[in-house]
Amino acid sequence: MRRALAATATLAALIAGGGFGRYIIDGLAQQDYAKEFAGAILVAVLALATEVSLWGVERLLVPRGIRLLRAPAAARIRTFKTA
Repeated sequence: MRRALAATATLAALIAGGGFGRYIIDGLAQQDYAKEFAGAILVAVLALATEVSLWGVERLLVPRGIRLLRAPAAARIRTFKTA
């Protein structure tokens, strides 16, 4: 789900919606590879920033017990061990 946000930002340029995908589309049309590469870098940075920020929001909102259920068994045992 989180990765889909950056993907749709680039697809908007195909229907004249603008966004970072515009650099890629214009670079392809004009054979300006620097502009195309810059657009790809911008989209990659957007994807990474979205991934990190939504991971942080998820970490804040999901209770610790539920996060532990998703953890590997070894981590769960070590967390609840009291002796």
